[in-house]
Amino acid sequence: MLMDFQIEGGQAVAAEIAAEMQDLPRYRGPSHEVRTFELPASVWIVMFACYAVFFAALFVATGRGIAAIFALLVSIAYTAMYFGTAAILNGVGAAERKALPPAVQFDGIATQTGWMDNRAAFAQILTVPILLAVFACAFAIIRAFV
Repeated sequence: MLMDFQIEGGQAVAAEIAAEMQDLPRYRGPSHEVRTFELPASVWIVMFACYAVFFAALFVATGRGIAAIFALLVSIAYTAMYFGTAAILNGVGAAERKALPPAVQFDGIATQTGWMDNRAAFAQILTVPILLAVFACAFAIIRAFV
């Protein structure tokens, strides 16, 4: 009698799983990421301007020797490769996927932890570049006085 209950219970669970699996979408193979860099152009302009100020101030502060200039050129090349690789990978399959509307249109952006308004998102994105530019300018000012 106990065995009959276990068999019937197992059959019921199997039937529920089979019913749930019929509602699942079928696997259609790999697809491209649907997200893009939906940030407005102003954020990119501020970010690249901060990096330009950073490298210019470092050049003013340390650009007196060949080794320092070489290190700056390597750093500039690394930064160009970093952003260039992201731009190239974003362009892969761009024609096949639908572009998302810019963040400005919806007054915010969807993040891993939920919705974030533009001011908070842009502050998080631009904090490091702005502080790098401030650091390099302070370094150049200190170097000018020493």
